[in-house]
Amino acid sequence: MICLNVLTLTNEFEEERFGGAGTAATGMINMLDRWGVQQTVIVPRSDWNVPRWILRGQQIKVLGLPRNSQYFGYLGMIKTDVVRQGFPGLNQRWDLIHSHAINFTPLAYTLSGGLIPIFYSVYSFLRRELGNRPELEMQAQFKIQEELLMRCQRIQLISHSERNYLAEHFPQYLSKTEVLPLGISLPSETWQPESSNKFLYVGRLMDYKGVEDLIHAMSIIRQSGRQLHLNIVGKGPDHYEAYLRMFVQSKRLGDWVKFHGWKSNSEVWQRMGRAAGLVIPSRREAYGLVALEGMSIGTPIIASKAGGLAELISDSCALTFEAGNVKQLSSALMTALDNPSLLRALAAKGRERAMTFEWDQLAPKYLRVMRESMP
Repeated sequence: MICLNVLTLTNEFEEERFGGAGTAATGMINMLDRWGVQQTVIVPRSDWNVPRWILRGQQIKVLGLPRNSQYFGYLGMIKTDVVRQGFPGLNQRWDLIHSHAINFTPLAYTLSGGLIPIFYSVYSFLRRELGNRPELEMQAQFKIQEELLMRCQRIQLISHSERNYLAEHFPQYLSKTEVLPLGISLPSETWQPESSNKFLYVGRLMDYKGVEDLIHAMSIIRQSGRQLHLNIVGKGPDHYEAYLRMFVQSKRLGDWVKFHGWKSNSEVWQRMGRAAGLVIPSRREAYGLVALEGMSIGTPIIASKAGGLAELISDSCALTFEAGNVKQLSSALMTALDNPSLLRALAAKGRERAMTFEWDQLAPKYLRVMRESMP
């Protein structure tokens, strides 16, 4: 156990989470709580009209702030003066400020005063993830993140792939950087497929996630006369989701590919448990938390070797293919259809692999880095 008093700043926690970052932050915060770290968590809440305090876990104090213009301004940045005046108890000597999101940087800098260390958990490099988009608002967010990389005292990266990016673009920060993989909270679900030909995609609908490649691979398989179904769980920008839907129709796959939007975590896990396999076709990937969650259930994984994914999976526990290679992806799906015994063997190995990423097994590494972040 370790006695630390930490201020945690996150854009997603528990009910207010929309994807992998929220799942990771929630798991990390709960793990630290079990290991004796006192945490005050500030998180926006889309469903609240007034701020309030709630208690979670053993000693987690959560301040939920309405996600509106009273507390958050341009680019979603927190209004530091409003929050400090409304909650003067935040102006204390924390042992550590743990930032999970860039929209809290003004508050982190002010409360730190250059005296309290800032520990920044980086789930992705925005300029890399979003393709260095030229819009002014995008460029502003990229610069905010890059300033936080400079000003924080310790950086957590979630994969060696991300560390390679840092080494290429910001080598001056390597000395304060540690690669700490994200963990998982083991679900109660187990893999019990309802069909051998119903596969699942879970994640955001973004270009770099490779969903278009997956739909193209589905078309190739259907042209061979094989029956294969794909359920897509997730949302993305309206224009891109509309494009994917039109792409499905243009390939005459409307009866074989279904879009289901966002689902609760419990329903996602249920769908993973019933799917013949979970497909992660990413062209770029900082980590691959969805793959790890599927592996923990025992669901077979068909995944690209993009970025951090290649550090989680291998040919010994998944069917893999080169990122962006539609032919290899369609071949991997055909292998999954034709070799159920191979899928079961890979799934068993995958679950063994996932067990090593259970949050409490990772806790000592996190606690060491947090201690080292302090003066």
